[in-house]
Amino acid sequence: MSYLSLPRVLSKFGSQNHNPSNQNSKTNSLTRSRTRTGCDDIRLSRKASSTQSLNRPFERRMSILNRNGSISSRHFRGVHKHLLDSHAKAVCHSMTVTDLYEEILFEIFNNIGCENNDECTNSLVEFVQDAFKIPNATHLEICEAARLKEPPNVRLNVEIIKAENLMSKDSNGLSDPFVTLYLESNSSHRYNSSVKPATLNPIWEEHFSLPITENARDEVLIVEVWDFDAAETVKEKVNKILDVKGVKGLSKLMKEIAVTASSGKHDNELIGRAAITLKSIPVSGLTVWYNLEKGSKGRSRGSLLVNLALSAEKNKSVAVQEHKNLLKLLLMHELETSQVANYWWSGKFSPNAELIRSQHAAQSGLTPFDCALSQWHAYSTIHETHKLNFTLFNSILDVVVPVITYMQNDSEDVKTFWDGVRRLLPSCFVVLRKLRSKNTSDKNIIKALNEVLDILKKIKELEVPESVDLFPKSVYGWIHTNDTDETCNIDTAIEDAIKTGTKEWLEHIVEGSRQSKNNETDDEKLQYIIKLIQMVRSDLQRAMEYFDKIFYHKIQLNYSAILYLFYDSKLAEICKSIIVEVCNNIKRLDVPDDQFAYLPNLENVNMGTTLFEVYLILKRYVTLGESLCSESLELANFYPWFERGVTHWLDISIIKALGRIQKAIDLDQLKAVDETVKYSSSAVDTLSIFYQIKIFWQQLDWPEVEGSYIFVAKIVNDLCRCCIFYAQQMSRRVENITLLGDNNKNFTLSEEWCIAINNMDYIRQTLPSFIKELSIDDIIKRLGEYRSNLEAERCASTIKTVIENALDTERNQIVELIEIVARKMAPPIKRYLAEGAEVLAKDSNSMDQLMMYLEASLTTLYDTLNEINFQRILDGIWSELSIIMYDLIQSNLDKRRPPAFFQNLNNTLQTMMDCFKMGNIETSDVKILSTIQSRLRLYSLETADLIHQYYLERLETQKSQESSPYGQLTVTAQLTDSGLLLTILNARNLLPMDSNGSVDSFVKASFMPTSRFNDLITVKTNVHNKSCFPLYDQEFRINLTEQQRNEKNSLILFSVKDKDLFGMSSQYIAESYISFEDLEATQGEQIMMNLSRPEYTDSDSLRALEYRLGDKQAKDFLKKLKNRSFS
Repeated sequence: MSYLSLPRVLSKFGSQNHNPSNQNSKTNSLTRSRTRTGCDDIRLSRKASSTQSLNRPFERRMSILNRNGSISSRHFRGVHKHLLDSHAKAVCHSMTVTDLYEEILFEIFNNIGCENNDECTNSLVEFVQDAFKIPNATHLEICEAARLKEPPNVRLNVEIIKAENLMSKDSNGLSDPFVTLYLESNSSHRYNSSVKPATLNPIWEEHFSLPITENARDEVLIVEVWDFDAAETVKEKVNKILDVKGVKGLSKLMKEIAVTASSGKHDNELIGRAAITLKSIPVSGLTVWYNLEKGSKGRSRGSLLVNLALSAEKNKSVAVQEHKNLLKLLLMHELETSQVANYWWSGKFSPNAELIRSQHAAQSGLTPFDCALSQWHAYSTIHETHKLNFTLFNSILDVVVPVITYMQNDSEDVKTFWDGVRRLLPSCFVVLRKLRSKNTSDKNIIKALNEVLDILKKIKELEVPESVDLFPKSVYGWIHTNDTDETCNIDTAIEDAIKTGTKEWLEHIVEGSRQSKNNETDDEKLQYIIKLIQMVRSDLQRAMEYFDKIFYHKIQLNYSAILYLFYDSKLAEICKSIIVEVCNNIKRLDVPDDQFAYLPNLENVNMGTTLFEVYLILKRYVTLGESLCSESLELANFYPWFERGVTHWLDISIIKALGRIQKAIDLDQLKAVDETVKYSSSAVDTLSIFYQIKIFWQQLDWPEVEGSYIFVAKIVNDLCRCCIFYAQQMSRRVENITLLGDNNKNFTLSEEWCIAINNMDYIRQTLPSFIKELSIDDIIKRLGEYRSNLEAERCASTIKTVIENALDTERNQIVELIEIVARKMAPPIKRYLAEGAEVLAKDSNSMDQLMMYLEASLTTLYDTLNEINFQRILDGIWSELSIIMYDLIQSNLDKRRPPAFFQNLNNTLQTMMDCFKMGNIETSDVKILSTIQSRLRLYSLETADLIHQYYLERLETQKSQESSPYGQLTVTAQLTDSGLLLTILNARNLLPMDSNGSVDSFVKASFMPTSRFNDLITVKTNVHNKSCFPLYDQEFRINLTEQQRNEKNSLILFSVKDKDLFGMSSQYIAESYISFEDLEATQGEQIMMNLSRPEYTDSDSLRALEYRLGDKQAKDFLKKLKNRSFS
């Protein structure tokens, strides 16, 4: 084994494939390889190797340089650097286990730390023999050789760091301290620090290296702190008077002036000293505070912080190589004996191993950087086969990186560093790829990730030499840049590691989630998507909760975004094909038409619930992605895959809504749900159904504006159809509750009718506001921005028309139900009205029964209906009542009922009207009321009064005329206390009655009604011949009683006639009228009246007279009227 160099032996260990199960076998193999030859073989091999390489240049070099690369003490001349370097390389290359073992034993025997004692030395020798696996015979031979070597040259390295609370020595209360240090055995050779002026807490941080020629363990280091006093004149001393501090300071200054004036001396003053024995210094060195002393005085003089370390002289290259190999052997022994698991060893050696390591570093004079770089090389090599804790590498990088940064890329240290990086990086990326292999509750995975990212962060900040290939394809086949011309760096490798790990995990769950692809139902395919997305979302949630902060804090990387972007394309590919296939398999439903003749059975229909669940999951997943990533996402366009599914959902929603509405109506007891409202459970249930549809639409949240309008328009139409369906079914339900029995029983109005009407009206009123909650206005606005405002207005108009048509249809349904109620109430009302008008005896209770019936019905209506519906049903009842009244009037006219019958009927109607006034609510059908009452009043008049009514109508017609073809008549009239003073003045433009175009006219005045003026005679003027503008100018005094004068509706009838030539008869020209009421208004003023002829028109008064065929007075009047009308 000895003929192999040590680097090659250790490289054999590091190159073996890592397998935990083979760890012991590998170590044993190494042990066997080291021990299979005896001591003699090793020594002979080593000597043979030396002999084979011996030649004159080599002999000369060995006489100048020691085996460890240092210059021989017997050589007193300079040695060229090239010779030193070539010798160091040769030693490093040919170094064997026995060579290193001999050097370690030599260092143990010449321990320069405080740990040196016989017991410690024996323990270390036993440990190193076990660690190196050296047989006893060989061990004894090497020990003897190590003891015969000359001792190493030891140096004491001292760093004076700072002092605190020093004693004041100057008059200003301060001191100007500096440090002097020397070895007690050589007090003449002193080392001084710089002076720190005017301070009691100086900071030096200065280094010194003192050679130790005698026994290092018996040596003592003396450290003194002095106050520096500069050479000054008396004048300069006096000038310091202003800087004096206190009486003591003044005393010092005066003493200094006196000394300077007398002798001119300026001696430095000792502040204090410390004596340090070198045997108290451990091999690893120490940093400690020492109290300053002076003589036996116990007064505090301050303290000094000093760093101390011992080192020996050795060639650095050889020392570093020895240290690397030593670390490898010690670590291999540590792992073998402790049987520690992968990633658990964090750099803490056993006490003996640590002492050997630190002793070698001290005697080799290795700097912290040299030790750290050696550890980096050794640990990264062992890490390839037995994984070490990443904290170890992270702490080493903290020491190495700041120095490596400023080194040239071709230096050996840089090459060593990057060689270690190449060995370490694969395991770092394994951690990134295998983050999912352990539960996040395991704190070790979080800790490992932190350490790995710290390592990668520190490495990526360094410039990689061009000669270093960090990512060879043979090791990093998963990096995508290896297949391209792009250059791979740490950042891209991190992303590729994350993506590769994600890809491996996704492939695993894709295969594990889908048991079989054969004979899968659509629902099973969708459940597979749900499960897959849930697992991916859980992974993203885990990343956001545990890893995002770590990645961003360490290397400013959005870990979750990288995961999401990778999942995005993969899930889009998987989900699209399945969803489109499932949607294409959906069968079209037979949705009921507007007649609602039947409702389809949904028992065997695919409800699309799982498909909708997939939609919602994808929607939430995309929302998560939009919050994580700024890039466009493939899954963001998932919604077109569901277009056919959305149509199916809407069809199912309308069918289910109609079925639920029907069920709600069937189960409705038609009782108010509570005292505060006037509608029943079916109305509440229907609105709940509408609310579910609204929730569905809000969950759908269709992003594409045109599709959104199409779907929401269908939802609006479906809601309107549901409202109409509810009204129709509720109307049928209430019609079946109360059936009208035989004609002898009255219709009893129940609360169910009123609740049904309220329900229908409640749904109708709620519909517009409910539809508004579907955000239709926002959709229309977006449509206008996407298309044009004109197209948006057309769409808005279409939806508005649909809503208005539904509201009109439902209102008509309510009105129709109200009309049904009114029609059912009509027969008893009609019977009670007829009986009340026919029977006038006191013992008749027809009117009482009518009022009781109306009061009971109206009370029920008023208490149960809301205000609007109560007003509607009043209008409906009154409308039906008007039909009844017209029917009664017409039928009794045909029966030639006396006026008293109609008078009674009118009184009955007035009583009913008073009953209809409840609170502030009155019937609104005033026009119908006025017509009926006026007709009843006419039919209740006597014949004479009816004729007089006709003349009153003629008076109103006369007043409305602006001109007349028959001319005008002018009179004056004045009512006096005794009667009437009437003057007939003239006539104008009389209608010519003779063949010569003129007229022989006179005026005849009579009073109406004749029954009121029986004792008065008719007055007339003289005849004025052949003049169409006669001037009568005749005055008449007519005596009237007070009662006659006070009758305001009394009339004066002026008849203008043409005198016949033979005086046998007079021809009627025209007539005019004036009332006593008008006479009072004018009082003697001229009154011009248009002349007119009575027309036999469709007058209410004439119609009433015509029905009195058996009345002679009416008959004669009508005959006379006809003659005058057609004269």
